[in-house]
Amino acid sequence: MSTPGDMVIELNFVPEWARQPADKSAYARFEERPRGRDRDQDRRRPGNQSGFGDQRRMGTESGARKRSGPGPSRPFRAAPASPSAGSERSPECPDNRPPPIEVTFIPERRGLKPLVARLARSGRAYPLFEVATLFMSKPDFYAVKQEVIPGEPGAESVFLYQCAECKVVFLDRNLAVAHALKRHMDLFYAREETQVEPPKGSFVCVARCKLSGELLGPPNYHEFNERVMELHGTRFAAMSLDAYRRHIVNETSPELIEQWKKAACCQVVYRTLHLAEPLTFKRRNQLEAHFLEHYAPALIRKGLRFVTPGVACRDPEDPRVHRAIDEAWAHENQFPLKMAISIQPAFRHLGLHMFKASGKATFVTAIIPHPIDPLQAADGVRRILECLHAHPGVGRKELVEFLQPEAAPDAPEVADILHALRWMVEKGHVIEFYNGTLAVPFRRPESVRADKAAPAGNPRV
Repeated sequence: MSTPGDMVIELNFVPEWARQPADKSAYARFEERPRGRDRDQDRRRPGNQSGFGDQRRMGTESGARKRSGPGPSRPFRAAPASPSAGSERSPECPDNRPPPIEVTFIPERRGLKPLVARLARSGRAYPLFEVATLFMSKPDFYAVKQEVIPGEPGAESVFLYQCAECKVVFLDRNLAVAHALKRHMDLFYAREETQVEPPKGSFVCVARCKLSGELLGPPNYHEFNERVMELHGTRFAAMSLDAYRRHIVNETSPELIEQWKKAACCQVVYRTLHLAEPLTFKRRNQLEAHFLEHYAPALIRKGLRFVTPGVACRDPEDPRVHRAIDEAWAHENQFPLKMAISIQPAFRHLGLHMFKASGKATFVTAIIPHPIDPLQAADGVRRILECLHAHPGVGRKELVEFLQPEAAPDAPEVADILHALRWMVEKGHVIEFYNGTLAVPFRRPESVRADKAAPAGNPRV
């Protein structure tokens, strides 16, 4: 039974195309390729730019994503094309090249525990890289570590800025301050609206923001520039002010002018929440100056390394951080090496075990592989071990057919075989893999074990 906070996943690595009806098969129009094709030449084909080929895919779900197009929507959208030109930047780190920061995805403990429980209940062995891919598909269960790379060009003058409230990271302090004022202003100020007299004067046009559709007022109105600065700072801070002004147009419609006048009758004031004697600000620039002086120093942290929850990194507001996280996520989702390395010690700490099959792929299981000598086992156990040695990779049904080819499925001798097999799997004498295949753990010969101790590292199958 699932409990609140469990990671809802399916430990099913059947390819996505295999779950579709026959008429939806991705290989309906398959044409056999000529044999003997140079593998390096195949890697150089357009569309296979990863450089990894099919070394680890083994027909798994992550491999199907590469072959049959994009799977689930990516947690990070494409980074904005126009970074903020009005913010502070390091001359050694211009926007046209990647910033000297490293992005690493690490597992969260709240995601590890439910997954370990599911692995323990299944009693099967799962590919470590595919389990890491499952982690990458759940932003709730990983964190993103961002740190400046020492020794990189321009790294000595680059710092990271993190919002202490929501943990979002920026490379630009101005963007961090704008984010904090936009997202967390209600923690420090109360916004109040009052009714005032409508603007007086002759107005022949009114400016309108094409991006938001909001009316900014006539260009000759005394609050026009302040309104432009406010809308830019609160909603379009990632864009330079000059670029934003190019999205402002003048409208001469009398209806729009009257609409602006009615909206201007509502005046917004801001009142402090945590002062013994509250202060009131009628202008946005007054509020920003007060925030910069009293609250921003504690709310915006400065450092070289920060860890952010995965959910908070779905849509970073700093374009350069967004670009770095998006590229790192795309690479790790394709080949989750760093995540696989990170979860191994965590899995061992929580009681799971890793081993290699045929000296290649690493698998994770809750049952320690424990090989036994067939000659010293009971007759029923010995027959199962000898059959698996002779026919590696068979499933339960095939094993029964080899041992009792004439028996009915509900025969007592079939039940005895399955009962013995279940006991052997629970004790680690037989390994049952995620796809139902069975294997016997690797057992070092007696003569070798007497002369040489078992090597350190993961056991083999």
